[in-house]
Formats: sequence, C-alpha cells, structure tokens
Amino acid sequence: MRKYFKYILGLVLIVVGIVACDTADQDVSPVISPDNKPVATFTTSSSSTTLTEGDTLVYTVKIDKMLDRALTFSAKVKSGTADDLDFLAEPAVLAPYTTETKLYIIAIADNIPEVGENLELEIGVFGLADKYLLNPSTVNPTMNLTITNYNDPTVLTIAFGWPNHDDDIDVFALYGTTRWGAAASSDNPEILTSIWPDDPNGTYYVGIDPYIVNTPTFDYTISIGRPDQTVEFITGTFDTENLDAYTVDMYGTAPVYRILTIVNLNGVFTITHNN
Repeated sequence: MRKYFKYILGLVLIVVGIVACDTADQDVSPVISPDNKPVATFTTSSSSTTLTEGDTLVYTVKIDKMLDRALTFSAKVKSGTADDLDFLAEPAVLAPYTTETKLYIIAIADNIPEVGENLELEIGVFGLADKYLLNPSTVNPTMNLTITNYNDPTVLTIAFGWPNHDDDIDVFALYGTTRWGAAASSDNPEILTSIWPDDPNGTYYVGIDPYIVNTPTFDYTISIGRPDQTVEFITGTFDTENLDAYTVDMYGTAPVYRILTIVNLNGVFTITHNN
C-alpha cells in the first residue's frame, strides 16, 4: 500500500512539474506573436499633391488587429526645401485596444510672400521599440508635396525681413504725406498690409525706422505678395551711417527712410525700390 501511494505521489509530482514548465514557457511568450502582428494601412483625405498654405492633409491609419499598447505614427522628412516653418505634422498616437488614428499635415499660413516649397514625407512608426510591433508587410507611404504660397487677395502684402533677430526695425506706409499704416512690432519679418487695391489711386511710400540695429549696415529682403498671388522679391543694404542718402518722410514726428514707392492705378500696383 505504501509503495502504491509513493507511485501515485510520484505521478502527481511529474504532472505538476510538466504544468509548471508549460506555464513558465507561456509567461515569457510575447503578447503578439511574430506571425500575428497587425498590418497598418494608410489612406489620405485627398489625392492632390499640392497644399496651399492653410490647407490640411489627413492621413487615416488603421491596423487590422488591436494591440495592448500605444503606437506612435509620425511623418519623417526625406527631402525637400520646406522646413518646420512651412508645415506642421504632429505625431498621431494609436491608443491601446483601438484600430484607427489620424495624422494631420498642415501647411502653415504665415502671410509671408514666398515661392512654392517642395517636401517628401514618409509616414510610419519610427520608434525603435514600436516599429517591431507591426507586421513587416506594412508599407510606409511616401508623398511628394508642393506647398504653394497664399496671401490675402484683398491687400498688397509687404514683408520686410533682416538677418539679425536682435535688431528691431519698424515699417510704415504713407499716402503722400498722410499716415496710412504701420508694422511696428518686434516681429521679423515685419508684415505690412495697409495698402489695398481699392484704396485711392495715387502714390504711396513705404519706409523703415531702424529702431535698434547692432551693425552700421544690414541687408534686407522685401517679399511682396500681390492680390493675384504673384510674388516678387527685392534685396538691399541699409546704411545707418549714411542716412542723408535716403529720402526722409515723416510719420507723425518720426522720421521714416523711404525704401519703396508704390503707385496704385485702379488696383494695379507699380512698385519702385528706393535704394
């Protein structure tokens, strides 16, 4: 009887050992096996490859199986002339136990007249820990985008920029001798939108007040956006030690050094650089 009991006890111990080994093996197994990882697919809100400043392109990302942890999808710049001042692409987080998220690519409307920019983006999961949770058959989409300029079509947009952001330069517009508008903040560039196509015909002057400058001379770029969305650029050098070389207009009691003469004839602008 004792031998029989020992035999039964031995069998029980063997079975328990087998179960314990099997449980240990399950404990170290991944939640998602390599053969059962979700596949991500991507669709866009538009097939157009052109974004105008202010537009938004939406990528909808879906996976075919849920995960118990979050995945972060983002846009990676592969090439192009656009930078983070031209577009915004916030990472999209796919929450645990969900199958869909959206990633937004926004062309920033900065009202600075400029030429079109190009941009090649790849959408995907790029975190070292995250990307191995997706099935390797997932194909990251790439898109070549053109970001086109947009300025207010009801005004003449004039942006005056300079290299040193520690300088502070203000821009003023006059209609003859009448104060017509100003861009007098701490921005660089200063953006003047005071001259409109339906303003009175006649001659307008645009000048600057070099309020704070750290060098005797500084280079500048004037970016002009016409109401029809055409743009032009004027570059020059301003010499603070030779102010007598400039035409001086008075904006109230402040002297303003003329840089542009603008003639408005029924909404058509003729612009001359006073350098």
